[in-house]
Amino acid sequence: MVGILIVTHGSFGSELVKSVELIIGRQQNIVTLALKQDDEIRDLADSASAAIEKLDDGNGVLAFVDLFGGSPCNTLGSLLKRKNLECITGVNMAMLIEASDSRQSMNLAELKESCMQVGRTAIFDLRSELSLRQ
Repeated sequence: MVGILIVTHGSFGSELVKSVELIIGRQQNIVTLALKQDDEIRDLADSASAAIEKLDDGNGVLAFVDLFGGSPCNTLGSLLKRKNLECITGVNMAMLIEASDSRQSMNLAELKESCMQVGRTAIFDLRSELSLRQ
């Protein structure tokens, strides 16, 4: 099973996992890391590296970060030289549900592409959607 690592500013990642589990149930092999005020980036990199080692059972790790160009993103970017690691920016609930539901049936590359597609197609203008249905 592909491991999932979520690295975000503050507790966004852990709260996102709690919300996903509310919908689809308890998940295994997921680690969240939070960058908080006054944390050292080097410590985040060390924690991320250790989490990747823990999560990778041979099927790889799909990492999610909150914001392209932010410190969590840059930290994961420095770790992408690892063979069994992929990373997606802009994590949202739809893509995390997809990752959790599909990580046993897809390989790392397929899962990354599927999550990116789901993440893109889960964004709507609610006013427009509701007016179309009336």
